Amino acid sequence: MWTVSELLIAAILASLAVVDVHYRKIPLDILVLAAVAALINQIFIEKGDPLLILGGVGVGIAFLGISRLTREGVGYGDSLAILILGICLGLWKLLAVLTVTFLILGITAMGCLIWRKLSRKKTLPFYPFLMCGYIICVCAEKL
Repeated sequence: MWTVSELLIAAILASLAVVDVHYRKIPLDILVLAAVAALINQIFIEKGDPLLILGGVGVGIAFLGISRLTREGVGYGDSLAILILGICLGLWKLLAVLTVTFLILGITAMGCLIWRKLSRKKTLPFYPFLMCGYIICVCAEKL
């Protein structure tokens, strides 16, 4: 059975995926609210292992550095979502979600390139893949 926090995370990712597909830009105020909610959830409700949470935050910070180095080849909004998921999930669950996310993203990109639906200069929105990766990992955990 899904927990309330898992359902909320999935709903937020789904709504942000729609925004990402349509506008290719995620509002910063929504991400800030999500980060505050994730911190409050971890401190007062979940009370997860602080080292695992810091590890997840570290992965998010690393992605923010990648965003800066690549001049937003990986967007700041995408990196902030990874940081927020790091707060919510901790290191190991975040790495599982990212592994599934990038696997699905890579397969989709290869398919789009092969069938000429996408050129090398075009980008795919990240949030739909992040949402799929999260949902797959939560479902796999429930098995």
